[in-house]
Amino acid sequence: MLVELHPHARDLRFARACLLEDLGRLGAARREYAALIAVDPNHRGALINAATMAYVEGRTTEALGLYRRAAAAHPGDPAALVNLGNVLADTGAWDESRASYERALAADPDHAIAHYVLARLLDERGDPSAATHRARAFAAPLVHVTPSSSASPRRVLMPIAANGGNLVTTLVAESYRPACALPAHDLIVNAVADADRSGDALDAVAAIVAASGRPCINPPAAVRATGRVAMTRRLRDVPGVVVPRTERFARADCTPATLAAAGFTYPLLLRAPGFHAGRYFVRVTSPADVPAQRDGLPGDELLAIAFVDTRHADGRYRKYRMLAIDGELVPLHLALARQWKVHYFRADNAVRAASRTLEADYLRDPRAHLGASAYAALERVRDALALDYGGIDFTLDDAGNVVVFEANASFAIYLPDDDATAAHRRPFADAAIAAVRAMIRRRASGGQQVVREDRSFDDGKDLAPT
Repeated sequence: MLVELHPHARDLRFARACLLEDLGRLGAARREYAALIAVDPNHRGALINAATMAYVEGRTTEALGLYRRAAAAHPGDPAALVNLGNVLADTGAWDESRASYERALAADPDHAIAHYVLARLLDERGDPSAATHRARAFAAPLVHVTPSSSASPRRVLMPIAANGGNLVTTLVAESYRPACALPAHDLIVNAVADADRSGDALDAVAAIVAASGRPCINPPAAVRATGRVAMTRRLRDVPGVVVPRTERFARADCTPATLAAAGFTYPLLLRAPGFHAGRYFVRVTSPADVPAQRDGLPGDELLAIAFVDTRHADGRYRKYRMLAIDGELVPLHLALARQWKVHYFRADNAVRAASRTLEADYLRDPRAHLGASAYAALERVRDALALDYGGIDFTLDDAGNVVVFEANASFAIYLPDDDATAAHRRPFADAAIAAVRAMIRRRASGGQQVVREDRSFDDGKDLAPT
């Protein structure tokens, strides 16, 4: 109402946009940020928040343009410069990324996040000065406290990884030292979710859990066992499950000859470990294409993944998402697209009614939609995953087997846009969030986790994610 009474009050409009984003009304928030930028092209918060939304949703070019505008309009703002540097690094513009981080440190020599991301960039380039910036980044514990509006709040300590791979009080795990006094808490929620990216952070979380003595959701040892290669090996003998073969190669060894010797055929997939949402993930159609595709990926190690063509008769690929929350399977979405790399923000659900109808059928009754045999296979994947909170991305092959693309803790719950094409998804996203909250309340109050049979089968809001 205040915005309607004072339509030119930019602070009110920005506050409304932030509130809409916090409430999960992402379409409305996106429109509000855009409207504010239209009347105030240099509005710092609107530029950065709109850019961060675009970045998270995979619209990298749009995010880069907005971050450039924010950094140009606010040249002394470390947050704008760090964000810009992060996206530049992700697009391979190493020198420009470093310059942006160094400008952030010129503006604020003690900016811990700027020191950290610069250290990571220098590490990747083999620059020994990375150690100096890492020490500056973690000179003191990085703790942020978020107040609760609940009448009977649970005090949750959430260790996160400084380099991403995360899903309240947050503590950057790498900044923890044994002499640190932990903030008061009833429960630890380990948000360090990527075993391939955040090994050092998981070591730090293990020390935090040991020092705390409180219950922990997603213990670090359980998360550590969910790396892409490890999960492939754990799932390969699960009845009713097909998992594409995945092997790790040193960059220098990722050649047509070594791939052939390892039994890979074409097409195959190459992926830089530790990245999500389709970043640094490519399809290679012939041996001649390996060098160019490999050289476009960051890191000293790469994953080679067998390509399984799961295209349906309608020419579309399907990617189902199922969450595992405290032992229960909770459906989240089904994305359909004509391209092999399927993510919801690239799917055709928003523009194709038949896709939405199929998705709604899955959400209403996944057991009936998938079939009893496939659903039982998913339950076996859940048991092998052995996490309090995790997810499974999968599809079905022609024989009705569950083809698992990914199973780990790196699954965020995004509320659907507030438009008619997403209305069928909202109750299920709400249900997933409610299930997570219920788990946290139970564990913080001393409730026990669900114990299942081991079936491993032998084997800062305005900062963009880094």
